[in-house]
Amino acid sequence: MFARGNCWAVIFAVLAVISGCAVIPTPVSREIKDRLAEESRERLFANQEPITQPLTLFQATGRAIKYQAEYRSKLYEEAAALGQLDVAQFDMLPKLTLNAGYSTRNNDSFGYGFSNGAIAANPSTSTERTTNNANISFTWNILDFGLSYYRAKQLADQSLIFEERRRKALQNLVQDVRLAWWRAEAAQRLLPQIESIIEEVEQAIERSKIIENRKLLPPLQTASLRRALLDLEQQISLRRQELAQARVELAALIGMPPGSEVAVAPQESAQRALELTANMDLLESVALKNRPEISEEIYKARITESEIQKSLLGLFPTLNINLNPRNYDSNRFLVNNTWTSAGLGVAFNLVKVFSLPAVNRTAEVQRQFDEARRLAMAMAVMTQTRVAAVRYGLLAHEFRVWDDATRDDDQIVKYLGSGTEVGTETEFELIRAKARLMVSRINRDIVGSSLEAALGRIYNSIGLDALPQELDGHQVDSLAKKLEDSIEGWRGAHFSPRVSGLDLPVMIGEVSGVPEDFSSEFRRSIAHIFDLSKIKVGTSADARLQVNAVVEVDPLRNGGRQARLQVTLLDSQNQSIQFRSEFKTTLSDPVDLEQWKTLGEGAAYRVLGPLGRLQAGRAKLQVGRALPQGGGLKLLSSIEERVGPIRRNYLDVEEPLQLRATEQLANSELNRLSRVEAQENEFEY
Repeated sequence: MFARGNCWAVIFAVLAVISGCAVIPTPVSREIKDRLAEESRERLFANQEPITQPLTLFQATGRAIKYQAEYRSKLYEEAAALGQLDVAQFDMLPKLTLNAGYSTRNNDSFGYGFSNGAIAANPSTSTERTTNNANISFTWNILDFGLSYYRAKQLADQSLIFEERRRKALQNLVQDVRLAWWRAEAAQRLLPQIESIIEEVEQAIERSKIIENRKLLPPLQTASLRRALLDLEQQISLRRQELAQARVELAALIGMPPGSEVAVAPQESAQRALELTANMDLLESVALKNRPEISEEIYKARITESEIQKSLLGLFPTLNINLNPRNYDSNRFLVNNTWTSAGLGVAFNLVKVFSLPAVNRTAEVQRQFDEARRLAMAMAVMTQTRVAAVRYGLLAHEFRVWDDATRDDDQIVKYLGSGTEVGTETEFELIRAKARLMVSRINRDIVGSSLEAALGRIYNSIGLDALPQELDGHQVDSLAKKLEDSIEGWRGAHFSPRVSGLDLPVMIGEVSGVPEDFSSEFRRSIAHIFDLSKIKVGTSADARLQVNAVVEVDPLRNGGRQARLQVTLLDSQNQSIQFRSEFKTTLSDPVDLEQWKTLGEGAAYRVLGPLGRLQAGRAKLQVGRALPQGGGLKLLSSIEERVGPIRRNYLDVEEPLQLRATEQLANSELNRLSRVEAQENEFEY
């Protein structure tokens, strides 16, 4: 009877295994998809603070941090990593196990005993057919404890990696919102104007066709005018596509439904093109300390070190400690049904010891790989920081160009508008000017948004944390206030409004190699060119810059004298060289006053370009190499190199000097560079 029951039990077990292995693919039903779709729409936009006013940049960023789905997933990812660490810490504890069991058999376990060298004649048993047993077991493997310890350290570092990735996601989100917000702000202002001007352009194109059919104007003129209008309409339409999707992108970033109309607070664009005043070496150092990618590489190296320690630990013997404080067996043939037991076991894989050299070699290679990867990331971070600053400077210049173009186009529209009323200009020219003005406005504002994105890229490249670690609250207004204090505070400390012009008086310093009788006229010639060029000539008490000149005249040869002139522009405060140029020319013998005046004027012309750029604020005073003391004049084939990254150009200059100075010639030097000065320019923009 018992055997038949066991047979049925085996059959049921086999059937259960077979049925469990028969897995049939079950697609998600339409009802579940519909339910999840509705739940997704409700949960994505549920419990959000209502928008009661146009959003500022920092309010939009605060909403994105609080409601943007992708960033929230990074928060949960970090929380999950911390949860895994909590679980892993329990693996280091000893195992305390409670066991219970039941066993039975279909017959008695009889056996023959052995006594006094002979087998017993009668069988006997010491075990019942059916027994119950239970015990409490305390087990601790010392090797497993060490492995679990290093595994927990790896998970701890892994959780810190997820924290750095969450920081990176926050920095990227702040940058993305900055670009989207400024584009949305431009779209909010420009899209209504774009629709209006496109309508005017299309009406003008239709009127041009009527004029062409009636032959009121020459066909070539009407066709050219229509083609110009079509070109402008095409440019406006292309830019309209970029602006039209800006609001959708902003809505997605701040957690609003994609079709929502998000109004942004209007901003003034006058303060956009600021000057970066921070030292680039300092910014690179800050980036190397703050960037999440650098911290992540450090944590990865620590994970690798823990893995190496685990590999070395695996070579040690295994030590097992077993303690069973309570054992129970229901077998009535036992003298003691309860007892306590303990044990200690050691296992040592001797073959594995021979892998120690290979383990050490692998560990060293892995350390070198981690170090190389960290250094590569450091180089990438420094490059990104430098590129971000360069890109910001270029976009700032481009923004100023488009801003000037917009003002000029606006003036043209006003002039044409006033002229149209009295019939001095055609209506088509006015419409074309309006369309060109719209193109300039669109380009200016798109470049302005790219400029703000470049500013955000600088924040991103140095690893600027827009929010502190501890927050008082998570309301949108509270987040916006923290963001504004952090970002604007850093911006105010490292950026300044662009200086349109500087008052940098220049003094005429040392002049050597000029005869004493002609020295004063030589100096007056330099000062005369400076006066014509609107450059203030000062004294040693108020001058910010100093011009030195050195002249060497060779002995008479073939009826003339070879002359070499070196002119140096210095910072009068620290005597650092800002610009140096040399040239040579031939003087007739005897060298009279007019020739010395011409040499003085030539010296002034050499420094007019750098002086003009410094006065206009397009170049900065550089801390360079001080002027050497003593020594003769050495003709240079290029500019004297400054300390710092400069461009070197090798050029032999031998050309005649201008004979006389005129006001027209002097003024032109501030607006353009001569061929030599264009190649000898050392200033960094």
